[in-house]
Amino acid sequence: MTSTNPVDVLVIGAGPAGSTAAYWLAQHGHRVTVLERRDFPRSKACGDALTPRAVQQLDDMGLHDASERWHRHDGLRIRAGEREVEVRWPQHPRQAGHGLVVRRRELDELLAAHAGRAGARVLHGHDAIEPIVERGFVRGAVVRNAVGDHSRLEAAYIVVADGASSVFGRALGTFRTRGWPFATAIRSYWESPRHDEPFIEASFDLCDRAGNALPGYGWVAPVGDGTVNLGVGLLSTARDFRGTNVAHLLDDHVAAMADRWGLEADRPTGVVRIGRIPMGGSVRSVRPSAGPTYLVVGDAAGVASPFTGMGIDTAMETGRMAADVLHEAITEGGPSALQRYPRLLDEAYAEHDKLGRLFARLAGRPSAMRQVSNAMVRSHLLADLVLRITSGSLRHAHLGAPEAIDRLARAAAKLAPDA
Repeated sequence: MTSTNPVDVLVIGAGPAGSTAAYWLAQHGHRVTVLERRDFPRSKACGDALTPRAVQQLDDMGLHDASERWHRHDGLRIRAGEREVEVRWPQHPRQAGHGLVVRRRELDELLAAHAGRAGARVLHGHDAIEPIVERGFVRGAVVRNAVGDHSRLEAAYIVVADGASSVFGRALGTFRTRGWPFATAIRSYWESPRHDEPFIEASFDLCDRAGNALPGYGWVAPVGDGTVNLGVGLLSTARDFRGTNVAHLLDDHVAAMADRWGLEADRPTGVVRIGRIPMGGSVRSVRPSAGPTYLVVGDAAGVASPFTGMGIDTAMETGRMAADVLHEAITEGGPSALQRYPRLLDEAYAEHDKLGRLFARLAGRPSAMRQVSNAMVRSHLLADLVLRITSGSLRHAHLGAPEAIDRLARAAAKLAPDA
């Protein structure tokens, strides 16, 4: 088995979290190698919608011009029954003023290439099959390439960014707390004359074929290229979650949207993709988030929003946090600096995530889900409040009504048992 020269940081996975971490580490001047087991471009079970927080991360990475070719969306259209309400993205001093819709195959390829241009070495078709552990410290990975050859790649530090299943992370001892909410998402693409609309759409009419309300929602995301992304996300808090066929839910959602969006329901333009989304907590959902020489980011850390299941923004944010912490470790503090990372996650997400987990459990009650969704489409003020809270777009120094209500909700969540 051959060995390569050690690098400063080895990143396992070239999704949004891993590539963002690699970009910022390379910008700091560190030697970085990224291992991605798949060849790009590759498709994912994703709604393709980037929040203003994610767009801000792209802008900070110097990708504003590249993202100009993607479809812009200005907010969310919420539907329940025959009612709907349109809410624009809140203006926030630290976020872009709009969202984007981009196919994940394009986004992931762009971010990985951008990390490469910054100086990171990105190896596609290379699978990190086993950690190298010396005296209790992770010092690299055994790597298998596309033709089956094995090698050792050594590094001072590791970023675990290998997605929801996180095989490499589990080999290091990370685990997901059982019973915490997660979601199953399924999606594909259809041609639509409304492909360039400025709003993404969320429908809270999810039901099984017996007519029972389900926690989750169906979405339509206009891609701007002649197609729309249609999908369904189902929360694990559904009473009969394991017995619910999400493929049937997608079929029913497409049929319900066919006339509104001009779809040929039986003619998707892409393969149907399905995936599991770990969510519900940046600090306690997946543990540990940091070890003596490694950090866990993105879906591997379970940081997708427990309100919406969206996770590209938090993936990029945690990738950047990890890069900053590792830069400090390499240049100043040594391995002890890595223990700052869980605190950063806690400060950024803990209260929001706990409130979201409580919401996810409440949504598991069909009557509660109907009441909330019906109230939202009857009140623009309430819909705006919900969008601000769920998207993390509150201005906490501001004294407006949404911020005051959020403070009360967070205070109540602190009194509740850990969800």
